Amino acid sequence: MTPKESALAARPATTGSRSGKAAPARAAKGTVIPQLGWHQVRPAPIVLVSGTETFLAERAIRQLRDFLKLEDPSLEISDVQADSYAPGELLTLASPSLFGEPRLIRVSNVEKCSDTFLVEALDYLENPADDTYVVLRHGGGVRGKKLLDTIRSGLGGAIEVV
Repeated sequence: MTPKESALAARPATTGSRSGKAAPARAAKGTVIPQLGWHQVRPAPIVLVSGTETFLAERAIRQLRDFLKLEDPSLEISDVQADSYAPGELLTLASPSLFGEPRLIRVSNVEKCSDTFLVEALDYLENPADDTYVVLRHGGGVRGKKLLDTIRSGLGGAIEVV
């Protein structure tokens, strides 16, 4: 862990509010992964960005992208829509490249995900690819609850940005 990551991990978890004041992050029942505020985002094999605050979620994802790009300018960035997911897309994007560049895969609309995405994402959690960061954006609701529960149980080395 770099000194910057250590400093970020040492901060208490908070979430932003409309008033601008920080409120303590609330752990979902059965959650064993770190839950961080949007401003505390850090690299992890799986980063679950949850909640209805689209502006803060986008800012957290952008901060992670900028951090990873600073660490390695050859970062390969891919975007996936979970609601219009093509079979095999996640595994194809996460597979090692010829030159070994790190990869950032941003998945949006997880709250509307297809059954195919759900099955393949659960399989991916069993064995995440090296040098690949998968960001899952879930805007709320019950769709994909099994995926969220699996991520929050600690499988895949995930963190959650609330």
